[in-house]
Amino acid sequence: MAQASRTVAVMNSAAVQLVNKRVSDLDDYQTVAEAAIFYRTGQYTLDDAAKADLDKLAALALSTDGYMIEIAGYASKTGTKAANQQLSEDRAAAVANYLRNHGNIPMRRILAPAGYGATHHDAENTDPQGRELNRRVDVKLMVNKGLQGAM
Repeated sequence: MAQASRTVAVMNSAAVQLVNKRVSDLDDYQTVAEAAIFYRTGQYTLDDAAKADLDKLAALALSTDGYMIEIAGYASKTGTKAANQQLSEDRAAAVANYLRNHGNIPMRRILAPAGYGATHHDAENTDPQGRELNRRVDVKLMVNKGLQGAM
């Protein structure tokens, strides 16, 4: 009887540790897929290549349990700080709207799209190639690590 009680206690302890791990992972996400959407200077309209990339990401999202999508828009340093901020927000919103309207992604699955202006550049803004890389929206398909154990 004592051995059986000890076995149950060990199993309960392991189950409690597993639950604690899952709860502590609830604010931690694993990136499953990413897309970078690039724009011409001063634009926030999606081109055909961007739409194709977003279609692929949406299809993968819809086949993934417990997903979230993070959208972050950026701009190069051409233009004013206020204009770049607005442009980055418009770019992020364009991606979110496309995913919702054409990819059938529910808005509850999209984290608040954010525009960061020219604050997080991928490349130097001193030449045309660098500025081109900075005119983008980064899209991440993520799964909550705490929920993955339940799947």
